[in-house]
Amino acid sequence: MGGKTLDNNMKECKMGDMNAEFRSYDTMTVTQLALIRELGLEKVETVTDALKEQVRQEHHQGANIKNLARQAGVTRPTIYSWLSQ
Repeated sequence: MGGKTLDNNMKECKMGDMNAEFRSYDTMTVTQLALIRELGLEKVETVTDALKEQVRQEHHQGANIKNLARQAGVTRPTIYSWLSQ
């Protein structure tokens, strides 16, 4: 994991007990949402839904599929699947 942070969108994160407070998923980047999902700070389904929506929004704004996949920590076919939903 080394060195990953969520910057100022995360108010508090206590890794020992996995508690976290967030302003809002819709203000987070793909990378931030992927990190929350990876760390298991929230229910995977909840974060994945927010991640999918953010990927759709960023793709609609012109983001590259390969970069979105890298940032989200998933494969390009997964990104294409999320975009088709």
